[in-house]
Amino acid sequence: MSRGAIRYPKDAVSAGKLGTARIRAEIRSASEQLAATSKPPLEPALQRMTENATNGLAAMRALGRLPRGQMNKTEAAYAAHLDARRAIGEVLWFRFEAIKLRLADATFYEPDFVVMVAGGEIEMHEVKGFMTDDANVKIKVAAAQFPFTFRLVRKAKGGTWSVREV
Repeated sequence: MSRGAIRYPKDAVSAGKLGTARIRAEIRSASEQLAATSKPPLEPALQRMTENATNGLAAMRALGRLPRGQMNKTEAAYAAHLDARRAIGEVLWFRFEAIKLRLADATFYEPDFVVMVAGGEIEMHEVKGFMTDDANVKIKVAAAQFPFTFRLVRKAKGGTWSVREV
């Protein structure tokens, strides 16, 4: 035993008066109290606000969180648009999530579509319903670093597509 160590009787430790046994008992007791305690009801206005906020966040998180290689509805509609352009000869080839561009250490940008237009040029098309700050920065950095044309695609009113170069 080291100098200055405190000695406790063995029965105090084994009875749970000291050490981890006491702490575990306190944690168990607190968790049982929390589980047994019912939450006070919110006022109706606050209840509606919290439900709307929760539903809105869940819907927002759902966008763009599909498994790798699976298109959301907007991307699928744009793929159909590209397929129609391919049928008339404006697009030679396109592929969904075909490449990943390295922007920096542990930072990548994966364009939604790689498109080869009729002239043989390769373009990167990013389909967005709304643009987050990090997506906006990544597409601009990628456009500055790589020799491709980067296009931001959005669904416009009337079923058309708004396509602009980044």
